[in-house]
Amino acid sequence: MGETHGLLFHVFVFLLAALLAVPITKRLGLGPVLGYFVAGILIGPWGLAVIREPEPIALFEQFTALVLLFMLAMQATPRRMSALIDGRFSLGFWHLLLSFSIIFLIALLTGLVWTEALVCALALSLSSGAVARHAFAAHYPGGSPLTETGERLLLSQSLTVLPLLLVVPLLGIEAAATEGSRWPMVIRSAVVVVVIGLAGPALLRHALRYAVSVGLDEVFTALALMIVIGLLLFMQLVGVPMEIGALLAAYLMVRSDYGNAVSVATRPFHGLMVGLFFMAVGMTIDFATLFNRPAETLSLVVLLVVVKAWVLRTLLRWSSVPRRQRIWLATVLSQGGELAFVIVHFAASWGVISAKLDAQLMLIVGLSMLTTPWLLYWAAKRDVIPAAQQTNTGIEQGARADSQVVVAGYGRVGQIIASLLQQNGFRVAVIDQNPDKFHALREAGFVGLYGDALRPDLLEAAGAERAVVMVIAIDDAERALELSAIVRHRFPNLTVLARGANASVCEQLTSAGADRAYSETFETALLMGEDVLETVGVSPLEAQAYTESYRDSNESNRIEDQT
Repeated sequence: MGETHGLLFHVFVFLLAALLAVPITKRLGLGPVLGYFVAGILIGPWGLAVIREPEPIALFEQFTALVLLFMLAMQATPRRMSALIDGRFSLGFWHLLLSFSIIFLIALLTGLVWTEALVCALALSLSSGAVARHAFAAHYPGGSPLTETGERLLLSQSLTVLPLLLVVPLLGIEAAATEGSRWPMVIRSAVVVVVIGLAGPALLRHALRYAVSVGLDEVFTALALMIVIGLLLFMQLVGVPMEIGALLAAYLMVRSDYGNAVSVATRPFHGLMVGLFFMAVGMTIDFATLFNRPAETLSLVVLLVVVKAWVLRTLLRWSSVPRRQRIWLATVLSQGGELAFVIVHFAASWGVISAKLDAQLMLIVGLSMLTTPWLLYWAAKRDVIPAAQQTNTGIEQGARADSQVVVAGYGRVGQIIASLLQQNGFRVAVIDQNPDKFHALREAGFVGLYGDALRPDLLEAAGAERAVVMVIAIDDAERALELSAIVRHRFPNLTVLARGANASVCEQLTSAGADRAYSETFETALLMGEDVLETVGVSPLEAQAYTESYRDSNESNRIEDQT
């Protein structure tokens, strides 16, 4: 009974501290991430000491670190990976390499042995994705050169985590002399990664298809959660770090046919779990180093921020980011981040670095994150560019617009509209909850989201917040009316085009919130598609040419045959 009371008390304190601190820091312009971090400091041993026992703090930090790694790895979608492979990986590679090299040399000059200096460089060269993404959302629209470049840089550094977790234990040379060689564990981990990476996708595909066939969202969510927990338990059983298990679980999920559905199911918890991780880190920060050596500590923080900002600012000359925005992007990625906390603690747990260096590095990373809002305030004065210019990617207008169309329903009309847009280079996200249609749209190469289009979180995952057009092409008239009302209420700036079975239904759709509604025929689908093209910025003559070309290609006959 006492243990249950203690657990409930700790959970209550965590949530209360977050509810008090986060709104304040957000109003001050510091962002929610630093609010969670400050909340952890306040309730931890160096604050009000509401929670001072090391056991619950350590357990809470380990749990949130595993969730954090899973959430970060879920962002490595096949589409984002393809973008890196298509010649855009070099910027992230050089950013990490140059930052690592300079920090490694500085660490050696401070008197650290090479293994400790290596851990310092590996950890401190990583930036905070949580802080950066909040800054992107607050200042720049999605799809701009700045945000896309920033996302690629963050994804590049996320891909280094798994190799680091395999290599770091080998650096504990002194600990290995007393505890035994680390090579068996590393080899065992590598074998497990390869075997699960090769065999896991096929097994997962059958399991998730079974859950989808049941037709209940809670069954799908329960199975996904069971698979993740089961994989973590398996890692613990075979003696492989659970951090590797969390990354592997996310890899399997995100690369499955239902990766988007898993992302949607976990999205409501993403911000809270990342925030709780920063609270756990805030409770573990040891400020004794700052009080004992303030000048040295603050100097290292400034040096870290300056080095990382200078390296990235220099490399951005060879990027598509406008010149006036480069300082801003370099500043937002100049601090240490959540992955640095994970790597540092992981290295300390394997005896690679001392507890003293562990505490010092945690403090440096934490203080560097606190500098970001103030530096961004200065950088924003130089780098602010009107939103209309931010979304101009330099792509010829009409050939491949920097906008997204969300299509709800992959039936006859939905297929035609989505194929017409895809054929002419536009980004399309399709939502459907029929397993066969979902499989068909994935085979056709569309970005697919499995589930009920009436779910607001699914619409947000499809990009409805930044999309230009929403196409409602679902068969059920009642659900189409409800969806029209939901979209109009939650996304008022979105142009809504809907199809109805007859003129009466079309009238109801426009009353519910659709901007325009059409009766369903093939030619009407083409007319809707032409309307969509004009709405996303194509001239009327070009839109007509696109639809005529699509009609002449006879692709419509193939689609009708399939249905």
